[in-house]
Amino acid sequence: MTKMTRYTLILALALSAACGTAVAQTTYPATGVVKKIDTAKGTVTLAHDPIKSLKWPAMTMDFRVRDKASLATLKPDQKIEFELIEEKKGSYVISRIK
Repeated sequence: MTKMTRYTLILALALSAACGTAVAQTTYPATGVVKKIDTAKGTVTLAHDPIKSLKWPAMTMDFRVRDKASLATLKPDQKIEFELIEEKKGSYVISRIK
């Protein structure tokens, strides 16, 4: 293998690895009302409105938050806007609270 071929191969592998980490995640905007906050677990129970982009009806469910510090500003019965991301297949986490 020539030096040029070796460098090209290394560059291609490096670019391929870098591109894999730069993929943007889809966010799903939603609104809901805070029912319960568990700062120790980093979760919030929300009665959310329908989330059309996920084809979810309105329901009450627990969500894990990406940033536990964001729970400090929440209060029961507070109406919030939030964004979900799918961390792994079928597992959604709150990535942002407005």
